[in-house]
Amino acid sequence: MTAKYDAIVVGAGAAGGLAAALLCERGLSVLLLDAGSKYPFWKKPLSKSVAATIGSVSDPRLARVLPPRAINAAMKVLRGVGRVRQPVQTECFAWVQKPDGFVDDKDHPYETPPDKPFNWIRSHGVGGRMVVPGHGRQYYRFGETDLGPKTDSPSPWPFGIGELEPWYQQVERRLHLTGAQEGIGYIPDSVITQAIAPSASENVLFESIRSAWPEAPAMLSRYAPPVNFARIAEETGHLTLRAHALAQRVLAGPDGRVSGVEWLDPLTGQRETAEAPLVFLCASSLESTRILLNSSTPEGSLSDQLPALGGYLTDHVMVKAEGVSPALPMSPEVEAGRCVYLPRFDLRAGGNPRDRGYGVQLYATVNVTGSWTTAVAFGESAPAPQNRVSLSKVKTDKWGAPLLRIEMQWGERERALAASMSTALTELFDTIGAKVLVRPDRAAPPGTSVHECGGARLGSDTQTSVLTPHNECWAMPGLYVTDGAALPSQGIQNPTLTIMALTARACAHATGAAAVPAP
Repeated sequence: MTAKYDAIVVGAGAAGGLAAALLCERGLSVLLLDAGSKYPFWKKPLSKSVAATIGSVSDPRLARVLPPRAINAAMKVLRGVGRVRQPVQTECFAWVQKPDGFVDDKDHPYETPPDKPFNWIRSHGVGGRMVVPGHGRQYYRFGETDLGPKTDSPSPWPFGIGELEPWYQQVERRLHLTGAQEGIGYIPDSVITQAIAPSASENVLFESIRSAWPEAPAMLSRYAPPVNFARIAEETGHLTLRAHALAQRVLAGPDGRVSGVEWLDPLTGQRETAEAPLVFLCASSLESTRILLNSSTPEGSLSDQLPALGGYLTDHVMVKAEGVSPALPMSPEVEAGRCVYLPRFDLRAGGNPRDRGYGVQLYATVNVTGSWTTAVAFGESAPAPQNRVSLSKVKTDKWGAPLLRIEMQWGERERALAASMSTALTELFDTIGAKVLVRPDRAAPPGTSVHECGGARLGSDTQTSVLTPHNECWAMPGLYVTDGAALPSQGIQNPTLTIMALTARACAHATGAAAVPAP
């Protein structure tokens, strides 16, 4: 007999975990499906051995006694071994923190054209990519210029930034953000739980940057450790958590409304289903789009009904520089997610805020031998219909499902932006007295920033969007998509806070609730 619930949530990451908690708190019985699976050592000996070794090398206490170059060299060796099973996942900077937190690429392949590489970084397990050490944990609001029109196109957003204000507040109160009120228009202030001031080493960086570019905004990051929303949902007594569940498609009833979800158990190969009149698809931008592409209603496939499905894929244009500088003042151990953030660094000497720009996150690992400095620039790419995903016509996974085919490449605008970002990082290193050892002169392949968005974007009509302004699927009422797939465009910021705000807003729409402060 098929199990029945009030709601099914697919994916237990930032969006899915929050959706499950909010729906459970409103009294709904919720099935939370997560793709994570645990394998014994004998099934994954290489992967588990690499993970154990890296766990020792990446111990933060080593940074106090070993030169940064020595630790970096050891990581490069281990990364090379890891490429045997995880050739894509090793491209993520956070892989060295927890290799077994990422998928095995050999077990979970996808397809790209030979001339359009895409690094699809994935993490299966409760918490998703947010619980991978060293990744994420930074939360920034979008501003008016992010949702408004650009100099090269009108805005694809069906509402203004004011619509998200109460939802940002609700999510920020749940996250308990650490940071400061900065009064910077490009990154609007958030609700801060723990206020902080710059450390001695951060003050040195601020002084150098502000001396060189008095008009350049500079701030501390806003960050928080991952919140276990799945546990919050479980404590209500209304949650059923099902791991090792690879969602395959969303099911519709005779009336076209959502009726349930079908998933595959990768350990047994069995397919299972559950029924619910409400489904939240939060499996990650590309996974959610894949599931939609594989789904249909009595009217036909969703891709036939919604021309925009799979299109308008975006990601941050990313350029990273690394190097060494004279030792900065010693500070207490830096919390994960903390850094010096330079929003809209492209406007440091003037420019148009409506242009697609970039920001820089600056990290310094300080010890007695010197400072290993990393600067990562994230630039905004333009949403374009030709950057898209589809189902492969020739390749399938080991269970017979078509692979996801990802076709995305940087255009002339993005390549020019990357060149500008590379030059800016050189100027930044010169200003803070650092020597650049690694600095590509071009953007990393799409996907590398782990900020991919789009594929099932919200909008105002069925021809150019997949979802209504409240994240509900135009062609399948009762189905909500609230992860990064829903974003019509992205600014320079980490998108997680906006994804979570849209999730809270969609949960309220689905249940008739209002935006209220979190307890």
